[in-house]
Amino acid sequence: AAAVRALEASLNAPRPSRSHVAIIVQTNFQLCAYTTSELHVSMLGLFCDITNYRRLPNVIFYRITRESIKSAFKLGIEARQILRFLRMHAHPRLRTGDQPLVPSNVEDQICLWDRERHRVKLDEVYNVQCRTGAEFNAVVQYAADIGAYVWGSEAKLRQLVRYSLAERVLAFLRRWRSREAVRAAKQDAPAKRGHAKAQRQASYG
Repeated sequence: AAAVRALEASLNAPRPSRSHVAIIVQTNFQLCAYTTSELHVSMLGLFCDITNYRRLPNVIFYRITRESIKSAFKLGIEARQILRFLRMHAHPRLRTGDQPLVPSNVEDQICLWDRERHRVKLDEVYNVQCRTGAEFNAVVQYAADIGAYVWGSEAKLRQLVRYSLAERVLAFLRRWRSREAVRAAKQDAPAKRGHAKAQRQASYG
């Protein structure tokens, strides 16, 4: 958490501090950082592979990998923030020539990894048509509880559920309709008995 806050503070600073880290990113995704600060090391560990690195007294060598970048995304760090941090703290010697502060292939790959998070995911669904509003609400609640609900239209009494869980939803629907049928039969029984009694009295009269 401290490293994340430090990274955000670094990005918000108008210019690097005097004790800033000096970074060189190579085309093979190796990152060389000149620093003696443990906080800088932790900040780099937010988006670099910390399981395989080399360290000297004033320099540390990391590697940027798909897994390390994905881990940064899970922490709420965005690709643009990573790239901005690398540019902001690029080694001074990189600013004297025409070479980019971050190799184009590394920048493009980080952006591609970011786009992977926003790909459209297709999921098979099953259409469930309900008969009444009460039935629709009951099925929606059950489907949501088991993670099957995808979409629904109360006006059309129709909903889409995940195909892999459709049988469970349909089984619930059959049980619900059965219970409702029993309940309706019990409610109708007194009325039917009263009607039959009235018919008998009328025939005697």
